Amino acid sequence: MVWVGHFPLVVSLPEVPFSTLESVLQNREWETYSIGVRCKNPLHKENTSKAVRARIANNPLFRIKKTVFEFPDAEIILDEVTKQVMIQILPVIITGKYTKLARTIAQTRHFCYECKGSGQKTGSICPVCNGEKVLTKESVQELIALFFKKAFVCDEVLFHGAGREDVDVRMLGRGRPFALTLENPLQRTTDVEKLTNEINASLENKVQLSNLKIGMHNDVAYTTQKYHTKRYLALVESPEKINVELLEKYLNQKMDVLQTTPIRVEKRRVMKERPHWIILEKIKKIDENRVEIELHASAGCYIKEFISGDEGRSKPSLSEWVGIACHCLTLDVLEIVEDEPGFSFSVKD
Repeated sequence: MVWVGHFPLVVSLPEVPFSTLESVLQNREWETYSIGVRCKNPLHKENTSKAVRARIANNPLFRIKKTVFEFPDAEIILDEVTKQVMIQILPVIITGKYTKLARTIAQTRHFCYECKGSGQKTGSICPVCNGEKVLTKESVQELIALFFKKAFVCDEVLFHGAGREDVDVRMLGRGRPFALTLENPLQRTTDVEKLTNEINASLENKVQLSNLKIGMHNDVAYTTQKYHTKRYLALVESPEKINVELLEKYLNQKMDVLQTTPIRVEKRRVMKERPHWIILEKIKKIDENRVEIELHASAGCYIKEFISGDEGRSKPSLSEWVGIACHCLTLDVLEIVEDEPGFSFSVKD
């Protein structure tokens, strides 16, 4: 989000309130800016704007900076009608990929669904989160945010992922694309390689980052809306003997799967049917009651529910294929398949 500061306009245009501008911009890293002028008399706007821009361009604070029309680091509006100075600081956008190596870490702050993050329910401590307000102690967002706040001296770090995995699911392989919005930064550049190494050394066995770079304004939308299919590794378990031969009939076949909103998320997701597809790519027998499988699935497919059947909400299911009850013991995302042909954007609930 854009940081906006409002200040009184204490001079008459075309005079420029440099003391106000300096109070916000002098100790801040920035390279580009734009100037907007609103006059009481519209007939005077052109001449007033030229005079204001000339004064600003000759000021030492602005002399080596560049004026741009789109997405400046700082946008300045001098409003003679409301007698206000408005200064907007655009955020810094960071893009990269993360791997999540532990099964106890959420992607973002996981606020309690029961108390809506208040810690209280009907005047008492929430029975679901025990007053903690969140359901997990750690998240990718919170673990890495401290490093970016320090490097860019910003107010807030907003996390935007290309989809998400469950808390107990590891994100492996080359990682999941993400973007960060760094609000009201005092610094706009940093040694990205050094920052990556610092984060990875500190968060070893938890979260690792790669491909970090300072992005463009549209990278958040690109990251969150681009369609990705995914490859998974699942350990499947059943109280009965699993007939692997029954599964082998479905190897490397693209199977349509219709999934109704799973039982475990129905409190926070709209109830609807979602069409998906799954390809069973590999099967490895572990013992009589466990098999390891690799799957390629469409975006948004619920893999745990595909394995169990979710009391009939996933049709077909792996349990249906083998004719016995199965459940997912562990699940890993092996790959976020990028540049998927034939698709551009994912469908949001």
